[in-house]
Amino acid sequence: MSTGPDESAKGYPAGAPVAPAQLAQTLKQAVEDPEVRAPISVRLDVEGGQREDRYEFHFAAMGSGEAEAALLCNLRGRAIEPRRAQLEEAELAGLLKAIDARSLAEASKARARIPPDSLVGRLRVSDGKQEMIVFFMADPEQAKTAGYEPPAGVARVVDEIYALGAKALETEDVRP
Repeated sequence: MSTGPDESAKGYPAGAPVAPAQLAQTLKQAVEDPEVRAPISVRLDVEGGQREDRYEFHFAAMGSGEAEAALLCNLRGRAIEPRRAQLEEAELAGLLKAIDARSLAEASKARARIPPDSLVGRLRVSDGKQEMIVFFMADPEQAKTAGYEPPAGVARVVDEIYALGAKALETEDVRP
């Protein structure tokens, strides 16, 4: 019988447990009330690939409606430096409505072994008091082949962010 640390838990950050119901309630209130919205942030970072096919997409939206996005895609020869944008009220509300805190909480528990050279996404949602982080395979073909397709709740938020990111960067599409 081992009394040492659980070796299978290595490599995953630990912190205060997230209360999905509380986060869901805050997000629901934030759709209608700008004062509740203020501390909320939604971030997506997607990175991966070798130098010649490197892909990076970064997006952050704050409860104030301020957003920032950047894109690098060596495979398609696209590079867009970080740009700031102000989300319209309906866009911010749509993003907040797309977030299913319970679904993200379940997805955050998944410990898939993402293969090397995969495109990895990190979705972070915070209400200023707690932060939920979900890692997932961001390239749909890679994810399908590996059997690690993101759950519908994650895919919905990521789709919303890709649309907002494309608009902020004034480009047609930012997807990998």
